[in-house]
Amino acid sequence: MIVAGKCPPTADELRAASERGFDAVELHLTTDDLDAIEETTAACRAAPVDVVSVHTPHVGLDELAYVQRANDLCERLDATLVVHSTKIPLSNLGYVLDRIDITVPHGFENSTGHSRHFLTNVLLDEGRPLVLDTAHLYTAEAEYRSILETLLAADDISIPVVHCCDGTKITDGLAFGTGTMDMERVITALHENYDGIVVLEVMPDEQADALELWRDVIRGR
Repeated sequence: MIVAGKCPPTADELRAASERGFDAVELHLTTDDLDAIEETTAACRAAPVDVVSVHTPHVGLDELAYVQRANDLCERLDATLVVHSTKIPLSNLGYVLDRIDITVPHGFENSTGHSRHFLTNVLLDEGRPLVLDTAHLYTAEAEYRSILETLLAADDISIPVVHCCDGTKITDGLAFGTGTMDMERVITALHENYDGIVVLEVMPDEQADALELWRDVIRGR
């Protein structure tokens, strides 16, 4: 398993991620980063952390060229592409896939409120890989812990990346321990059932504490 932080692709932010204790990161991109793809690539290659995944910018259907550019950045960095935009519902996935050429390992992220039933119809039954956001799942499912464990243990489901953070039933992306999720059980489920990339998807100044809690739970504090 790779436990990664998350940051923008600048030299200072990548260095800060290393100083917080991470060996790997997922990139948080803007369209400007992809307009300057040469500079972005150079900063990532020179960084003291490995870029293991790249999150697409939150662009609309009229800006799918940026999803393609994010794919191209993944090719350069040997990273996994996380396809997700708050402006493009997963129900539009067919339209998106008709217009971009994904050539790298990738997955499609569940958004807030996406139930297992919805994900089964749109992704899993179609054999499409899922980037599983634990807090987004929590907003959709009362039995999120058992569903999380079932999804992670399923042999026929591809989950290249998991986004892990705390949340409430209406808010996601919270620091570990500030929401209403059972984060120790979530961490344990991931540790026992998953061997991919786990991104601690909280704000940068909260990531060191999240990593410390992760390590404490794994050590059986």
